[in-house]
Amino acid sequence: MMNKFLSQHRLSISVLGGFIVLFLAISLANAILGIGPNLLMKWIGASENVQAYLGRTLAYGLRLLAYIIFPALALKMVVHINPWPVFFPLQRSALKDVLTGILVILATLSALFALELASGGLVVDGWNWLSLSTGVWWRTLWVGFLVNLCVAVGEETLFRGYLLTGLNAAWGRWKALIGMSIVFGLMHMLAYSESGMHSGTLALAILLATLFGLLFGLVRLQTGNLWMPVTLHFTWNFLETDVFNLTGDPHNVNLVGAITHLQPPLTMTDLNLGNIVILEFGAFAMVAGWLWLLYQIEKFTTLWSQR
Repeated sequence: MMNKFLSQHRLSISVLGGFIVLFLAISLANAILGIGPNLLMKWIGASENVQAYLGRTLAYGLRLLAYIIFPALALKMVVHINPWPVFFPLQRSALKDVLTGILVILATLSALFALELASGGLVVDGWNWLSLSTGVWWRTLWVGFLVNLCVAVGEETLFRGYLLTGLNAAWGRWKALIGMSIVFGLMHMLAYSESGMHSGTLALAILLATLFGLLFGLVRLQTGNLWMPVTLHFTWNFLETDVFNLTGDPHNVNLVGAITHLQPPLTMTDLNLGNIVILEFGAFAMVAGWLWLLYQIEKFTTLWSQR
């Protein structure tokens, strides 16, 4: 019994230490790969199209490789688990998981968009596909797709791929889920603080991120891989910021959809920003509810087919 406890303790220390090293390695790679291709594009005097379709594709493509390979190697070295079945296995259920994730988030954020419009807090001033030329719009769409894909893949491989899998081996399912989710929530503190959130609103936003970490972790454990968590994460970020622009961000360079602004009760002051976060709690509940319902249907269908 004591030997088992010591073994689990050593593994948990190794997993957490590996997470810190992995996070620093990914941050360094991200910085290098962000600077290198940009300097190359400036050196050759590339046009905006070449910068977007070649330079940005190269930069974000290399980042994607780093986001997948680094956590995979860490999982193999620290926990001695084959990472590929846990990450993105090529199997028939992958397409179903991707389509399910897209539809769940699309339905949820479409409803949230309609609710914000009906409340009068979100006002649509126009649409970027009408404001931008065709070439610029496609270029913006491509870069936005790459940015959101990198964020989704990077965070999912790091937190749900490496950290959750490692802690699950050391602590068990529920302790691992809670520990990973808390770390995931706290890692968003700096970004939220820089966006203008403080005090109670900041706490609510961190709690929401923690809950999303828990939900994505449950989905990862239920499906056995990262296809659906990545799809849920990517689709949420892309639709919320670049398509529906639910926060009325006037500085979003990757905006391809609604040009919006906020007014009471959803202005971007610290107090009213909390109203947006509360609405997103409702959207989170909808996502969780949809996924639970789909899981129950799938479980019932499986049991029925076995009769």
